[in-house]
Amino acid sequence: MGLTIHVDGGARGNPGPAGAGVVIHSEDGNLLHESAHWLGTQTNNAAEYHALIRALQRAQRFDARKLAIYSDSELLVRQLTGEYRVKSPRLAQLHEQVQLLLIGLSRWSVKHIRREENKRADELANLAMDRRTSVVVFDADGDSGGGDNSADADTPRSEQSAAKPSPESGSPPEPGRAAVQIRTTRAPTSCPAPGFSATAHTVTDSLPSGVCVHGAHAILPTLLAMLNTDPADFSALPTLTVRCTRDGCQAEFQLSPVHSSNGASRDEKAQDA
Repeated sequence: MGLTIHVDGGARGNPGPAGAGVVIHSEDGNLLHESAHWLGTQTNNAAEYHALIRALQRAQRFDARKLAIYSDSELLVRQLTGEYRVKSPRLAQLHEQVQLLLIGLSRWSVKHIRREENKRADELANLAMDRRTSVVVFDADGDSGGGDNSADADTPRSEQSAAKPSPESGSPPEPGRAAVQIRTTRAPTSCPAPGFSATAHTVTDSLPSGVCVHGAHAILPTLLAMLNTDPADFSALPTLTVRCTRDGCQAEFQLSPVHSSNGASRDEKAQDA
């Protein structure tokens, strides 16, 4: 399936309260998805990246193989095409997340457009900032509804189930299964949940016990992108750092591929399926 995506992100204060807007159409112009995403405190440029990340996550659920991406952020577009270097460490992390999400596509393009051509995505970004919540305005699969003040409002339902806690584990994954190691590199300043320790946790299908919904919201996009990477590319994935989305938390997590889980065993499993 081919999709057309319009994204926009903004922050009031730069950094300040931020929101993202996502609009997805099919190749023949049918509306498939509209959503507004509350991002907490972000810069304008970070909000633009978060908008694209949310759009790519939703596109995965439509099983899209080719995408045409439109944004009124010249910086975002030129960094994705390689015309501009990504100098900001924070934007570099988001840039890596976008690259991971684009890996599985057979074809994609990105184009800079005028703001007036991106009006609906802009309206949705402002809706998120006005309401300070995330809203799925329309979804062709029926996943639509009003706002939700929880962090799970940004997380697709298929991903929310993966956020249910499981016992902590440092043991190796089952043969033939992709796995990612998660380590807390900076403890939260304050957290509504116990949090989990800096001990490394090996993750396959569920998060370690104790991680709060805000931490899960930060970890899941990168975790799922890594786990869904083609086996041939898995071992080349870099270690990525993500930060909790809760205002004032400052917790940081490092996600690294567990190389022993990759390789011939996964390919053999795919051939046996």
